[in-house]
Amino acid sequence: MSDQSGTISRVKEMIEESARIVVMLGVGTVIESGGENLWSSRECYRIEGIYHKSPDEMMSVGYYSARRDKFFDFYKKEILGRKLEPASLYADVKRLQDSGRVLKIITQNYFNLPGRTGLKDVVELHGNIIRNHCTRCGKEFPAEYIREAKGIVPLCDKCNAPIRPGILLFGEKIHNDLMTEAVNACEEADLVLVLGTNMYDSMVKYCSANYKGDRLVLITRDEHYTDRYADFVIHGKVSDMLPLIIE
Repeated sequence: MSDQSGTISRVKEMIEESARIVVMLGVGTVIESGGENLWSSRECYRIEGIYHKSPDEMMSVGYYSARRDKFFDFYKKEILGRKLEPASLYADVKRLQDSGRVLKIITQNYFNLPGRTGLKDVVELHGNIIRNHCTRCGKEFPAEYIREAKGIVPLCDKCNAPIRPGILLFGEKIHNDLMTEAVNACEEADLVLVLGTNMYDSMVKYCSANYKGDRLVLITRDEHYTDRYADFVIHGKVSDMLPLIIE
């Protein structure tokens, strides 16, 4: 890897100069917090070996509707069963937000890592594991209720109907109001900070499409052929790189 000190210094200056920063949190921020990318080749192979289905199939709205017992067996073990702790990068983003320069935080991750860190103004495009509801009466339930349910399928304690996880499932569309909020934030931004993903990420492509500035900064561990679409690129662990650019 070539020396990045010049890029790091320039990005640090730009962050200090910016007043309307949008931060995008990619799957790499989950991995640094102890999670896994379910759609990596390794995880797809492991999941298909156990459940005989791909992650896309297991996490689909159709599978939730047709094979609810199988869905929740997977969901409890592979989603709610993961022990994640917010990586230090979240504290760095919180420090930046506390300085009053963050306009919005956008993520497709649903493990509530921003919430546990105290981050605000977060657009959760794919929902959150902590917000779940009854499919009949609408009563809300925490993730613990699903995880600790006596039966495989968690049922509402009020009307005995199945609980619906609060995350976006395959086959569902992102709510228009969330996408509009994310796109509008990027349009107003004077700097976009993309963390732990690449420029091919659908979140990055669609949300930043209206960004007209020249300060789109990508910080990610691995090089990718789409790096050229960012204005500035820093390779490395996000938790290692953020302290170098955020006072």
